[in-house]
Amino acid sequence: MTLAVRDLSVKFGTRVILKSIIAKIEPGRITVLIGPNGAGKSTLLSGFAGHLADYSGLITIDETPIDNFTPKQLAALRAVMMQSDNLVFEFSVSDVIRMGLLPHVTCNATAQTEVIEDLADRCGIRHLLHQSILRLSGGEKQRVHFCRCLIQIWCNTGSYPDSAQYLILDEPTSSQDIAGELRILNLVKEKSSEGVGVLLVLHDLNIAAHFGDSFYLLKNGSVFAHGEADEVLTESTLSNVYETPVKIETRENKIQINTF
Repeated sequence: MTLAVRDLSVKFGTRVILKSIIAKIEPGRITVLIGPNGAGKSTLLSGFAGHLADYSGLITIDETPIDNFTPKQLAALRAVMMQSDNLVFEFSVSDVIRMGLLPHVTCNATAQTEVIEDLADRCGIRHLLHQSILRLSGGEKQRVHFCRCLIQIWCNTGSYPDSAQYLILDEPTSSQDIAGELRILNLVKEKSSEGVGVLLVLHDLNIAAHFGDSFYLLKNGSVFAHGEADEVLTESTLSNVYETPVKIETRENKIQINTF
């Protein structure tokens, strides 16, 4: 059971964004997309999410083409958190989180309220539930949308009881302080341990090395390297892709990546 792309290519006009990408997200593992700005990470993530309108190649969930799923069916199988927040209406935080429950109409109101309060507490936003989403800081909004994603994969509608669920997150900690970053990534790791397949786009290579199980390193729209940390996060590979000297140390069996 995987969420996979095969020979995925994307063009915007004459500009090639992705070139013949082969990649997959496996249940119970955290897959991390890394690479310099403009490498194609967010576009590849959009492909996995089923958001691409125009592409060549194949995107599948458990061998079924992703275009065969309705939006509601997709919502039951994967939750997506993009970088941008396009909400312009005065939704309360509770309302935004509750949107994640829309695919799960069979969940009763009491169960919904309980899980919203529990996950909001774990995301550090329970005290914000009755505030407007428009009045929050960038970091608070980010935690709200992360909580919405957790709610979305909280239960399965029963349409695909044998399928895994997937959590697809584009830079989910970019606006967080240290505590908020660890809160989110520890919850991601917990969901992965429960069998959820996770895709993360991260810029912090040390955070990526600590939390990732497998890595796709992109450069100019292609996969430059793929594998586990010791195969991808090497001095020569990272220095080549990021075009800056990279030094790597191992401390207590953990990779420490330095650029200065």
